[in-house]
Amino acid sequence: MKTLACCFFSVTLPAALASAPVRVARVGELEGKVEVQLHPADAWRPAVRNLPLVELAWVRTAPGARVELELDDGSALRLAGDALCEFSDYTRLSTGQRVTVLSLDHGVAYFTGEPDRRDALVLVLPGAQATVRVGTRVRLEARDEATEISVLEGKVRFSSPGAEMDLAEGEMTRVEKASPARFFLYREIPPLDSDGWNEQRDKALATNGSVRHLPGLHYGLVDLDTNGSWVVSNDAGVVWKPKVAPGWTPYRDGQWLWYDELGFTWVPNEPWGWLPFHYGRWVEDSGTGWVWAPAKTAVFKPGEAYWLRETSLIGWGPLAPGEIWDARAVPKLYARTNTTLAKWKENTRELVPSDASEKLKTTEAMFVVAPPSPAMDAARLDAVRPVLRAGSTRVVPIVPGVTYGSSSGPEIADVPPEPPVPPEPSAAPSPDAGPPPTQIDGPLPVDIYYPVPIYTGVIVVNPPEDRPRRPRDSNAPPTPATRPATSDAGPAERPQPARVHPLEPPVRRTEPAPVHHTDPPPVHTPPVHHADPPPIHHTDPSPARPHEQPSKPAEPSHSDAPKSQSSDSSSGKH
Repeated sequence: MKTLACCFFSVTLPAALASAPVRVARVGELEGKVEVQLHPADAWRPAVRNLPLVELAWVRTAPGARVELELDDGSALRLAGDALCEFSDYTRLSTGQRVTVLSLDHGVAYFTGEPDRRDALVLVLPGAQATVRVGTRVRLEARDEATEISVLEGKVRFSSPGAEMDLAEGEMTRVEKASPARFFLYREIPPLDSDGWNEQRDKALATNGSVRHLPGLHYGLVDLDTNGSWVVSNDAGVVWKPKVAPGWTPYRDGQWLWYDELGFTWVPNEPWGWLPFHYGRWVEDSGTGWVWAPAKTAVFKPGEAYWLRETSLIGWGPLAPGEIWDARAVPKLYARTNTTLAKWKENTRELVPSDASEKLKTTEAMFVVAPPSPAMDAARLDAVRPVLRAGSTRVVPIVPGVTYGSSSGPEIADVPPEPPVPPEPSAAPSPDAGPPPTQIDGPLPVDIYYPVPIYTGVIVVNPPEDRPRRPRDSNAPPTPATRPATSDAGPAERPQPARVHPLEPPVRRTEPAPVHHTDPPPVHTPPVHHADPPPIHHTDPSPARPHEQPSKPAEPSHSDAPKSQSSDSSSGKH
């Protein structure tokens, strides 16, 4: 047998390989027409199972199609029907904290996950967003006319231009495109046809037996349970053996794709190939065949293989567990039967195994640490995408005087807006008219700041801690502290009003102390105090009503008010 010529081939690795590990998601179960765009300069390509997804990747589904996207923290995002989503932010900080921002442009999506307490996870839709802090199952709908967020299990922090509040299990909010300053709150979630598929996938991912063998890994575990078994090897200890046909060889059924963040990355065709080709190495055990030995760390690897090339061909094969290889020696597992070949050309971004007729000339081949990288195309940096309906979800500096470019208008100074001043009413409002809307002058930028869940230009004030909240199933009338200013609903089973606050800077206000008068109390405008109307009794529960911006809080009641009026107020009459 002739000896291969060995040499060290120097290549320039991507800058991301020298920094923090790149976060990678995967394409899981899918059916129908599903396409992905990995980079703005790339063309849309058909999605395949086990395709790696990185930050800024777009995924879209055709009507009737479905796809499941698994994240490295164990979360899952599913698209059903005509939908488009973006991995707007999918990074890991130097402290280990993971930042995840998933944007849904249109369609129906489901999210299931439980982020670590240090992680930031935000789901963005047109006109609203949901911040996930605990184990949650949520349904997202981005329609042409409105956006809906439904909490199937757990809770989320709902944010919109008009409010910020917690959504509990069984609650749903709706923000209409025509009036984004208000929202609707519902106590029931109407079912969809795709809910059953989402439930089925949640149960499938929750049941796995490989988790005890792979601490630190949270996705792709179910594939191992259904396509192989764990065995004990004399050489590598506890390993996983796949159910494959005789003669099977690692890194042969699939292709290499170029990622700017990772380099050439292996995309296996085996349905179970996610973990075995990115989190460990293969070894051919005597009497057992090829088995997979998991790595000691949970760091994603594009594919741990040796490389060799000649003028028009390139080959690769698996590296042995624990082997440190730098192309100056023959790999331990090198053999012609273990080496897969492909045709080579300069600046290629995809390597597909060729047929068996291709043969490597051992006198001209040499080992290399990796294939040469494709040349940098500066035109790729100018590629842009259409603006998502959910807006831009990029980080911008929050420094007074600093400006940034907006995709939908001129530069806008990033300074806190002046508090809005409500207009003076020309006449006294009627008791049934409700509070006047808050007027906002000037343009509003469309960027979304995170991890703080607010929109640019809209200051959301958190609800006061001392304001009591009515229990969900209580039929008792509200106390004066929580009673709305005007309402036409009876006290029985009335939906609790959402806590909506005026669009003001987050400053704490000190209420003036009540002033005792000997004369009749002065009239305050707005609002104008009227005698309470007779009680109105309703037999049917009132439907969900839109929650609008409240007017300026009413002045505290006076001590010399008639006792009969005070008694009516405490009894819940309006």
